[in-house]
Amino acid sequence: MKLITFILLAALSFGLQAAGKTAFINSKVLLEQSPQAIAANDELQKQFGEREQSLRTLAQSIQQMEKTYQNDSAIMSAEQKKKAEDNIIQNKRRFQFEQQSLKEDLQARQRELLQEVQVSIKAVIQAYGKTQGYDFIFTDTSIAYADDAVNITDKILQELKK
Repeated sequence: MKLITFILLAALSFGLQAAGKTAFINSKVLLEQSPQAIAANDELQKQFGEREQSLRTLAQSIQQMEKTYQNDSAIMSAEQKKKAEDNIIQNKRRFQFEQQSLKEDLQARQRELLQEVQVSIKAVIQAYGKTQGYDFIFTDTSIAYADDAVNITDKILQELKK
């Protein structure tokens, strides 16, 4: 009986040792709070902020044209009405085109920057895992449950800030 107990304890002990050192990270927090992600967002704002402001200005201009048209259409000639309507339609089309173009450019640049940030974060996680002796570091999206004691998100954020 003692031999069976000893074998079971040895097997259990071996199983626990084989599991190794594990931890998990909250990838959403890293992608929102890492200096690399913040810098990427700042870069997007620099690159696209002016175009966004230009679109807002155009939208306000169109609203003003429509308001003026509604207020003055009763006293306009048919030719003036047609010219004002065409101008509004033309500016609306321009707005829609520029809005779509901005959206596409922004999404493409976001994908590029996100990929760069992810590569950077992954490199830091791998280096941290090696230096700290982890066998596994999981992301929160692939874990059903994890104790907060094995959450190393803050430690990885500190490494990213170096």
